[in-house]
Amino acid sequence: MNNKSNRGMIKWMPYQSLTEQAVSLAKMREGRARVEKPLISSDKAEEINEVLCHYKGESVHLRFYQSGYILEECGEITMINIYAKVLRIKKKDVPFKDVLDLYRL
Repeated sequence: MNNKSNRGMIKWMPYQSLTEQAVSLAKMREGRARVEKPLISSDKAEEINEVLCHYKGESVHLRFYQSGYILEECGEITMINIYAKVLRIKKKDVPFKDVLDLYRL
């Protein structure tokens, strides 16, 4: 009995390596989920341009590329800046070059 109480936290030491492994495994999974930026066709670019040109405050669905991931947002576009080539949806600025798909809901 006395032998167990002297070990204290030492018996749990091997489990500390599991948290380090969990962190490195999470990083590996994150790296695998990254994708290269897809190219869009000229037809798709025209469709996106048409939606932006005739936008009047409707809710839209936006797919865009950001830092290796394809993300989606739904909502109203709050700003379209043609000079900076950026649109804003839900407080997120998205450059036109990163827009993959945009359509009205």
